[in-house]
Amino acid sequence: MDHLSPMRRIAVIIPSFNEEHGIGTVITALPTEEVIRRNCEVNIIVIDNNSTDGTQQVAKQHGAFVIHEGRQGKGYAIRTAFTHVLEAETPYDHIVMLDGDGSYDLREMFRLIDPLIDGFGTVIVGSRVMGRLNPESITHFNMLGNHIFSRLVRYGFGVKITDTLTGYFAWNRDAIERLAPHLQSKGFAIEMEMATKMARLGEEIYSVPISYHKRAGESSLHPIKDGFRILGMWMKNIFWKPQPQKQSSQRKKIAFVSDAVMPFHNGGKERRLYELTKRLTKTDDIHIYTMKWWDGPEKTIVRDDITFHAIGKLRPLYTHTRRSIWQGIMFGCNVFRMFREDFDILDVDHIPFFPLFSARIVAWVKGKPLYGTWHEVWGTTYWHTYMKGFLGIFGSTIERVSFLLPDTIIANSSHTALRLKEEGCHKRVVTIPLGVDFETIIHTEPSPEKSDIIFVGRLLEHKHVDWIIRAVFEIIKTHSDFSCIIIGDGPERSRLETLVKNSGVEHHITFRGSVTDTEKYALMKASRVFVFPSTREGFGLAVIEANAAGLPIITTNHPDNAGRDLVHEGENGFLIEPDATHLAEKILYAREKADTMNPSKDLSEYDWKHITKKYRHTVYAQ
Repeated sequence: MDHLSPMRRIAVIIPSFNEEHGIGTVITALPTEEVIRRNCEVNIIVIDNNSTDGTQQVAKQHGAFVIHEGRQGKGYAIRTAFTHVLEAETPYDHIVMLDGDGSYDLREMFRLIDPLIDGFGTVIVGSRVMGRLNPESITHFNMLGNHIFSRLVRYGFGVKITDTLTGYFAWNRDAIERLAPHLQSKGFAIEMEMATKMARLGEEIYSVPISYHKRAGESSLHPIKDGFRILGMWMKNIFWKPQPQKQSSQRKKIAFVSDAVMPFHNGGKERRLYELTKRLTKTDDIHIYTMKWWDGPEKTIVRDDITFHAIGKLRPLYTHTRRSIWQGIMFGCNVFRMFREDFDILDVDHIPFFPLFSARIVAWVKGKPLYGTWHEVWGTTYWHTYMKGFLGIFGSTIERVSFLLPDTIIANSSHTALRLKEEGCHKRVVTIPLGVDFETIIHTEPSPEKSDIIFVGRLLEHKHVDWIIRAVFEIIKTHSDFSCIIIGDGPERSRLETLVKNSGVEHHITFRGSVTDTEKYALMKASRVFVFPSTREGFGLAVIEANAAGLPIITTNHPDNAGRDLVHEGENGFLIEPDATHLAEKILYAREKADTMNPSKDLSEYDWKHITKKYRHTVYAQ
């Protein structure tokens, strides 16, 4: 057998839930020398199934690509993994799957792959009962159950398999293409569903002996409850026959509702919607329903193949420095005009909450799925700080009730997803982060206008740009040539400019206002450090953009700042306590360390191509 030609691409998928104690061992067991000798390319993909421990971080530290699947259950994780590998731009030849608890040995992967290469079968199953079984690895009760289920599959479906409930599989890509559209399991019944449906699909399935070790950490399997579900899956599939599947490539009309949108208004949430929708136009009909931001009599315009609809007149988003309640209520009323529109999917921006209520009624009446996109969660404590008395109670109540409205919530970060659960949200939550236009950043030349530090963002109170000004005031006492650029606009700009003048640092700080993306990236690349002292962020897109531009980050270690989750101390940035004095000290330290850091490493999960695919898979799976 010639393993050297041609090169084979192999995807190793590892569904994991709270496996921080075992996932690193599994990944490092990859037989690297054997992979090289056989002229293979192996990509390890960990599907983090909403873990609450350090599974995701440990997997990334060991070099795996991590996909977050917020729907709880092994079935969801495996189905997400199959979608990912089938949508890879360069196709995989073989797909290997094993659990992330350390019970299976990745060094044995070629024991399953070799029969596929030789054409001996299309699916190879790793059999624990045929191999080396650690006596502490499985209880007698679980072994008995597996023995019974394996016999049921062999006799009921005529398939040569000795370990039905194993977590170690290898497939040819075309076998996954045939199997994936038929999978529906949410939890541990997925192995039984795969085995029985592969049999009905006519796959050539064979078992090979493998080793099985004691798992690391606690198992989430419930033998009795999950055992009945597995038996139910066997009974359900006895008379199952594959049905022709609808083509997932069909175009759908996706309606997005948001009061503020690019290219008319800039901000993090506006950027996300713009980047996502302009890529979705390649596969779907995209319509955005918003306020009338443009001049002229037309209520509908087309930009970049996106159709914009004005469902209400333009009203100010802010009253002084705070979001306008009146604007939110009126735009929420405008959403009732969606009754006259035709669409397949409705996606509503959760800010400013009120449109979700009217959109819920529209979606119910029209029988369409409703998605709510969540950028941040304020919670009761912050609401009572932001608004006093009755208004604080009103705001926190509206937020909590809004959790109940969408069929599915799309969170823009794992931080937001966690905050939703902490505040009592029981809806399905899928995390789809913001992305970065890496190609544009890479090809942008640095600006001739150099700076020591740079800030990018809306000039709002919680961004704490005033800390930057005070920090610069302290720094220039010993570094007279220090310079800072502030990019962005907002209701705080006038106050900040006055503070700069009164502090005597107007020759060291430059306000650039709103700039184009190219100008922004050029100025970033011409700076040394990106400073982002915000204490409330749902994601922190500017953090990823700055890292992609090669800048280390300084941001706050505040619990409401999701940007802190993107910082690995000393690797791509630094965290500070929320005060100007600490900020000044860390700025000087980061400026000295900037040349020794590699901030742009491991950002592939934030590529817009990957994010767009995940979004489409999420809304099409409804």
